[in-house]
Amino acid sequence: MMDISNLSQDAVLYLKVLVVLVVAFFVIGLISRLLKRFLSIRVMSLDVQNILRRVVVYALWFIVLMYVIDELNLEEILMPLLGASVIVGLAVALAIKNVLSDAVAGIFILLDKHFNIGDEVETMKYRGKILEVTLRKTRIKTDDGTIVVLANGKIDSSGWVLYERKTEAEEN
Repeated sequence: MMDISNLSQDAVLYLKVLVVLVVAFFVIGLISRLLKRFLSIRVMSLDVQNILRRVVVYALWFIVLMYVIDELNLEEILMPLLGASVIVGLAVALAIKNVLSDAVAGIFILLDKHFNIGDEVETMKYRGKILEVTLRKTRIKTDDGTIVVLANGKIDSSGWVLYERKTEAEEN
């Protein structure tokens, strides 16, 4: 014979978790939109804005997931899986460490604004004007018209020389 009180307690628990998930879906979506608006008025590239917004959204979903696991008493099942996923994540991070290095260096280059599009720089034995700075790469056009694509991690570690911009009067 089924115990109705246990069944109703389980139903209340599952309903509570379902309500939390629905509310979290809407609240996290609202926070994401507000953060997108807030970051769009700041002077930073779209790549950096997207990364910052995603980090916040993923962190909020992680908190919600941990709450759900705790409420449903799934720690014994999911904690070993979480530990294994951390190990897999570390292995993947080691495999793509250069890409991650370039991305982190790109974030710092884009946020610090050490140089801008059109500035003349010399880095890694290349001298030219900055054409584009993205999250992973920087494009430089040398005096002979060659376009050089350099990884941001290498630029950040090797350093650069920023030359003063010439005015139109000085160029003529």
